[in-house]
Order: sequence, then C-alpha cells, then structure tokens
Amino acid sequence: MTAIAQTSMIAACLAVLIYIAVIVTGNYFATQENITNNQNPLSQQQQLDDALHKLISTNLKYSHTADTNRASYTVLLNGLNLNTSEFLLLYDSTPYASKGHIALNLPCDPNSPNNPLFQVLVGRAPDLVPTTLGYIGQISEPPQMCIYHAQFGFGKPVTDIALKNISGRSINLTGPHSVAISTHESFIPAQQSFMETQHFNETQH
Repeated sequence: MTAIAQTSMIAACLAVLIYIAVIVTGNYFATQENITNNQNPLSQQQQLDDALHKLISTNLKYSHTADTNRASYTVLLNGLNLNTSEFLLLYDSTPYASKGHIALNLPCDPNSPNNPLFQVLVGRAPDLVPTTLGYIGQISEPPQMCIYHAQFGFGKPVTDIALKNISGRSINLTGPHSVAISTHESFIPAQQSFMETQHFNETQH
C-alpha cells in the first residue's frame, strides 16, 4: 500500500470518528435539554397521543384508513342451540373492513367430516356469502370436535362474520365448541356499506 493510500485511509477514519463524536455530543445535549424542559420520551409520546386524540375528537373529516395491529377474539359456543338455517353473528367491525383468519371447533358428521354442518358467512351485511372451510383432521375427533379454518377479507371487504347451521336439523352445542378470529389488518372501504348509508339517512331526520 502506497503512502498516499495510507494517508487517505487515515484521513477517512479520522473524518468518521469526528462525525461520530459530533453526533454523540449533539444527542447528549439534546437529551439534557429535553430532560430540562420535561421532554423525555414518555412525555413526548404522551403529547403525540394527546394531539392524535384531539384531532380525532374535533375534526369530523378525520378518518383512520389502515391499521396493521393484530387482534384475536374467541367466541365460546357451549350451551347454544341453533335450529336449521339459524345463524349466530360472530364479528362486526363496521365501518372498518378486516383481513384475517378464523378457526372453529364444531360438531360434524363422522361419516363425512370434510363437509361441515355449518357455514361461515362473510361480507358486509346484508351481503354475506359462504367462505370455504378447510378441515384439519389431524387434530379433530369426530363427531364432537372437528376443527375447520378459513381466511377472510382478501377479496371483497369483510366487516361481518356469521355462523349458520346448514345441517337440516337442530344442533345443540354441548361440547368444547368455540370460534377463534384473528385479524391483522383493517381499513376503511372506498364505498360505504348498507348499514353505514342507513345510519347516515336515519341521522338526517
């Protein structure tokens, strides 16, 4: 390595060290100033939260458009009785549409557990359609404990989820039956739902 190259490398290293020293010194004094002015990170976060709350509560035009936070809900079904064609509303996120996953522990026909006795209806009320349920035989014990699952919200917007009895007979849910719904993204659909439009019209009278 030539003397010129060595000199250039040393100069570059010195420049980097000086830059780091300036940044560290600046951060130190900024931190001290924030502490002096009661602007620690917790206080700053509180101010941001207060500003957001004020924006939401005072501006009628404000609308939250997306949220990627994960949330889980479990609905216990034990003790419920559903007659044929009756349904149970499991989830409603109006006006937000949600994307997520649903898992169900339900009774089934031991001769054909792949054909569920229930439908999971998804959509925006009143436009609900059946979604395809996958059967997980490895952790199922027909006829009392059959595990099904499905994704929702990855096509048309979904704000409502319902469980419908399509067995043709009354079913009494006496076992450890439940529904688990997990969501990981929500958003405001571009077009208002029927319920939102109806609510708006009602408030105008």
